[in-house]
Amino acid sequence: MFVDMPPGTGDVPLTIFQSVPVDGIVIVTTPQELVSLIVTKAVKMAKMMNIPVIALVENMSYIECPDCGKKIFPFGQSRAEEEAAKFGIPLAARIPIDPRAAKAFDNGLADNFYDGALKGCGDIIEKSFPAKNQ
Repeated sequence: MFVDMPPGTGDVPLTIFQSVPVDGIVIVTTPQELVSLIVTKAVKMAKMMNIPVIALVENMSYIECPDCGKKIFPFGQSRAEEEAAKFGIPLAARIPIDPRAAKAFDNGLADNFYDGALKGCGDIIEKSFPAKNQ
């Protein structure tokens, strides 16, 4: 089961960690510098509660120019690799901003939209829980 929670270490994550058996978490970040503080707090809270941090995923990593394919970083250059390395966890995916996403989601096609960007994340999660994937 996946539970999507708000960022940080507030009441929602704390309540979930205390009341639901959690096998591990994937922390989702964005390229803004301030977010790295929130990621640090979340990793520390998970470690204090003996919950494995499986991977880091960067959302809104970049937008690709539809004309030339150049990557544009509207929130600044990514530091996700540094963040992941700092905590010894894999960077599982960098999810781009894609204007086509809203249309795909509205048409019920969300499952396949980020297939390529999220492939690494699925692989890491499956390897983290081999007995549960059979």
